[in-house]
Amino acid sequence: EVIERIINIASKYGAGVYGNYSHVAYIMHGEGNWKTEKGARPFVGKVGTVTRSPVVKIEMTCLAKHAKQIDKAIKDIHPWEQVDIEFVCIEDV
Repeated sequence: EVIERIINIASKYGAGVYGNYSHVAYIMHGEGNWKTEKGARPFVGKVGTVTRSPVVKIEMTCLAKHAKQIDKAIKDIHPWEQVDIEFVCIEDV
């Protein structure tokens, strides 16, 4: 399963660690909507049509020093042409 592969590869490079726990992730299920334009190679849907499909948002924490490696690792295994990965700095107060 793609979700498991993403969590595993991100964890391999240091994401999802909370104390004595690893592979910690928040998974939110939703629905995506897009129109596949000419030149695209869709994993889901057909060129020229609008597609609605289940999508998943995965949130994990990591140290800033691991972010680039995690970003590359996820993009290398993700089946989509365009992958949205965001890194947000969280500060302790």
